[in-house]
Amino acid sequence: MQENWCSGGSDRLSGSTYSLVDYNRTGVPLAEIVSEPDMRSGQEAAEYAQELRRILRYLGVSDGNMQEGSLRCDVNISVRPVGQKEFGVKVEIKNMNSFNAIQRAIEYEIERQTEAIEAGERIIQETRLWEEGSQRTISMRTKEGSSDYRYFPEPDLGPIEVPTTQLEQWRSELPELPHQKRQRYESELGLSAYDARVLTDDRAKAEYFEATVAAGAPPKPAANWIMGDISAYLNANNDLSITDLALKPRELAELVGLIESNTISTTAAKTVLPKLLSEGGSPTQRVEQEGLIQISDTSVIEAAIAEVLAAFPKELEQYRNGKTKMLGFFVGQVMKKTSGRADPKLTNQLLSQRLNEA
Repeated sequence: MQENWCSGGSDRLSGSTYSLVDYNRTGVPLAEIVSEPDMRSGQEAAEYAQELRRILRYLGVSDGNMQEGSLRCDVNISVRPVGQKEFGVKVEIKNMNSFNAIQRAIEYEIERQTEAIEAGERIIQETRLWEEGSQRTISMRTKEGSSDYRYFPEPDLGPIEVPTTQLEQWRSELPELPHQKRQRYESELGLSAYDARVLTDDRAKAEYFEATVAAGAPPKPAANWIMGDISAYLNANNDLSITDLALKPRELAELVGLIESNTISTTAAKTVLPKLLSEGGSPTQRVEQEGLIQISDTSVIEAAIAEVLAAFPKELEQYRNGKTKMLGFFVGQVMKKTSGRADPKLTNQLLSQRLNEA
C-alpha cells in the first residue's frame, strides 16, 4: 500500500506542485505533494484534492481511500485584506477525512480568521484540528517559526537532478489522465461535461465504457447504461467493481444494439439486465428465451388494436367525443395484449390513425 499526503489550503493550494518520497514509515512509502498558494476557496481546494486523487488512482500509485488513511490532506489557510500583496499568517488544519470536510474546514477557518482580524485580533501561526461533530476548528499547537517545525537539511540526501530526456521518456509512458479523457469524451464522443466527468472519475469505469463503444455501441446510450442501471447495480453490491461484472463490454454493446435496432424495447432490456450482470451470456439469446423480442410487424399490431377497440366501445366513444387523453389508455391496452412487446412508437402511430378515422 502506498500512502499519499497532499498539503495546502485556500491561500496555500494550487495546481503547481512538487513531491517528496519518504520510505522511513515502517516500510510504507509516503509521497508528499505540496502546492503553491493559488487557491481561494474551500470548493476549489476540495476539487483540487479530488483531481489529485483521480490522477494517483489512474497511475496505480494508491487507492486514495481517505477513510483508510491511504490519502491524507492538510490545508494551510491565510486571509489578507483586499489590495494587500503579502500573504497573511498561515494556519494549518489537520484531521480531515473527506473532501467535504476539507471544504467545510476551509470555509470555517476563512470566516474565523476574517472575523478575528476585523475585531483587531492577531492571527498566530498554529496547527488546528477539524472537529466534525461541532463543525469547527480548534487549536492543537502553535508554531511561530521554522525552529518550531525542527527543519534541518538531511546530510545523506543530496539533490537529484533528472535529465530532460528522462523526464520526457517518463511523460511518454503515462496513461491518458482524467482531464485528457474528459476533453476527448466531450470533443470526440459528443458527451456532456457531466457525463464525461462521471465516466472518467474511475479508470476501470472509463475503460469499460471505451471498450463498449469500441464494440459498436453509440457513446451516449452506452454512457447512460453505465451511469444508470449498471452503477445502481454496483452500488447495491458494493463488494463488486465494474471489472467483476459477468456482463462484459461486448455484451453491453450487443444489448444497446438490440435497442437501437428496435429489436427490443428499453423496458425489455431492463428486464434481462439483472441476469446478464450476474450471469453473463448473450443478450440476444436471453431476450429470445424470455420472449421479449419487440413486435414491429404492422399487421400484428393492427390486429391487436382492432381487438382492443372492439373490447372498449365506451372508451372509444369518449375519445371520439373529444377526450383525446384516452389515447394513453388504448396504448396501454395494446401493450398489455402483446405482453409489452409491441413497438411503442409504431403502436402510437397506428392507434392515432385508427382512432381518427371517420
